[in-house]
Amino acid sequence: MRLMRRKAALSAALGLAALVLAACGGSGGAPAGGSGTGPEKTHLTVGALPIIDDAPLFLAIKRGYFRQQGLTVTPQIITQSTLALPDMLHGTVDIIGGGNYVSYFEGQAQGTFSIRVLTAATTCQPSSFAVVALPGSGITGPASLAGKTIAVNLTNNIQTLMTGAVLKADGVNPASVKYVAIPFPDMAAALKAHRVDAISVVEPFLTGATRGIGAKVVMSECSGPTATFPLSGYFATTAWTKQYPKTARAFQRAMAKAQALASSDPAAVKQILPSYTKITPQAAQGINLNSFPATTDAAQLQRVADLMLSGGLVKSRFTVQPLIFR
Repeated sequence: MRLMRRKAALSAALGLAALVLAACGGSGGAPAGGSGTGPEKTHLTVGALPIIDDAPLFLAIKRGYFRQQGLTVTPQIITQSTLALPDMLHGTVDIIGGGNYVSYFEGQAQGTFSIRVLTAATTCQPSSFAVVALPGSGITGPASLAGKTIAVNLTNNIQTLMTGAVLKADGVNPASVKYVAIPFPDMAAALKAHRVDAISVVEPFLTGATRGIGAKVVMSECSGPTATFPLSGYFATTAWTKQYPKTARAFQRAMAKAQALASSDPAAVKQILPSYTKITPQAAQGINLNSFPATTDAAQLQRVADLMLSGGLVKSRFTVQPLIFR
């Protein structure tokens, strides 16, 4: 009888423990690090910029690529990728897409935060990233940008780094240029009002400026030392990838499929653009596209880190390979 009572008590204790563990697991999927095959977290918020870089994200949503991986992704439009950093660090945004590598590598190198690159977003092409100025401004090429004010989306980021590298290659002292931070959607208006001398701009805002206000391209930012330069990627915190590794891999699989689609089908990219940017369907047909890598190349990303060192944004060389989530 005593043995039977002990077995009954043990069975009740094990049952109570199972209930407690189930309650701790919550309703959002298997606990982090669990043995389940699905993603630990199924609903994700992704910060996205209204630029070409994030077209594959919206294609993945529309084509059901995330759903195939057990994910529901809600995009949150932001004007600058770093504006979503506090939300990502506090967990209200899971992933930031289309973020320029320089800002995130700089924060990592300085110990401000710890991030991982989930997947590449875009690599620049000569016609998709440029400095433009108004006709009659006297600015016709790199040499005439000396002493001028150029609008960038963020200062001390990939735009200023690439602009400086191209200027230097053309014999212009990068220190002679002044940069002013203006969000991409507001750049054309600032140029038209003569608040700046030129703007460093990506698509679809590049086409918007050339067609809308008659701006002229005076320097490609994807040439010479910055040809086929990696521009942007999708980032999560290191802590997030450790807590949700299966979710991170599921996101990678969906995005790899979407990146491949964007690379092989430019028409799909141009069709999706009006759904998250202010560009019209007619204007979208005339824009110039970046490249959309389906894989994340550590050697290519190392070019960013090395240019950051030569450009004075970091004090010592750092290796990019450990920052890529595998």
